[in-house]
Amino acid sequence: MTAQAKDIGLIGNKQQVEIAPALVKAARKTGKNPVSIWFDYIKLKRGQGKLRFYEYMLYELYDKSRWSDEQRNRFVSAHIHWPISNACNDTNWWAVTEDKWLSSCFLRQHDLPVPTTAAVFDRGPRSFPDVPKLETAQDLRSFFDTEPAFPLFAKPMTGMWSAGAFRINGCNATHVLIEGQDPVTFAELAEKVFGDRSYIIQECLTPHRFFDGLTDAIGTVRSLNLIGKNGLSVPFAALKLPLQNNVADNFWRPGNLLCQLDCETGTVLTIVDKQDGTRVAYDSLPDSARKLVGEQLPMWSDLRALNEKVALLHGANRYGSTDIALTKDGPVVVEVNTGCAFEIMQMATGKGLLSDEMLAFFRECGARI
Repeated sequence: MTAQAKDIGLIGNKQQVEIAPALVKAARKTGKNPVSIWFDYIKLKRGQGKLRFYEYMLYELYDKSRWSDEQRNRFVSAHIHWPISNACNDTNWWAVTEDKWLSSCFLRQHDLPVPTTAAVFDRGPRSFPDVPKLETAQDLRSFFDTEPAFPLFAKPMTGMWSAGAFRINGCNATHVLIEGQDPVTFAELAEKVFGDRSYIIQECLTPHRFFDGLTDAIGTVRSLNLIGKNGLSVPFAALKLPLQNNVADNFWRPGNLLCQLDCETGTVLTIVDKQDGTRVAYDSLPDSARKLVGEQLPMWSDLRALNEKVALLHGANRYGSTDIALTKDGPVVVEVNTGCAFEIMQMATGKGLLSDEMLAFFRECGARI
């Protein structure tokens, strides 16, 4: 099984919830009959958010002591993201964001900071004139013989959620050293890890000293960008924080945290985790002497300015987002996204995404919601 297929399987498993035990858990918490909770879910599922059962449990929407019906109806399912996103965006621009090599070239052409690409692994006919193209185990061995700047970060050329991403810490004469895994031979890297997937291999970024003592991996700031009649609006921002030796910051990876940020100041407002399929919020960073809540991210004005440049450069996509890393050398664009995962902002804020502003924007773009 390839690295990407393995991770996608893990993501899918997190969306599977055994209904009966979940209903019992909700009943014990609320004192309500499990059957009545199930029918409450069915009613909410038919609303504008089209929520799946695991999402109903994730946000604890069965607890009406916390939520009014109006508030519950503001939550929206991750599974209707693409119909809404495609209504807002020019789908001809998909490749400009979803193809990692093309996106990197496009951004670099406009003098925007991006990670340095060291090589591409690809077995198709496509050429990559500015970097080495690797197709075989021997190509990989020859590339590593050039002593590239380790560590390196490898991620699928197309795909989402950092599924299949991993960090290469070095190699010896026979094996490649992958973070958190047993060493693999060059043949195993080509055939079993990469498989039939194209990968972009980049030099790792160094986090800003703000993250000292937290992680040596790169966390990114996700900014949700709306381009309307009056220009760019950024109603939500969140810090994706990789912890517990995770090499990527996506929230589905166990141990990673999510923080809501004040869009104007970059101040950390919340710290959020997911435990047993339920959103959990902390007052301070767990298992640490550091509070983090109330701290202001460094270089925030620079990050906002960079985000604006990137968003408007992709202005044909009216609903999008950026992932920008705060590094020792300043903000760096890690990825540009068509759309923005609904779950990220709902988890970070603890509120449904469908505010009046978001609903008006989506409907203005022609989304059926």
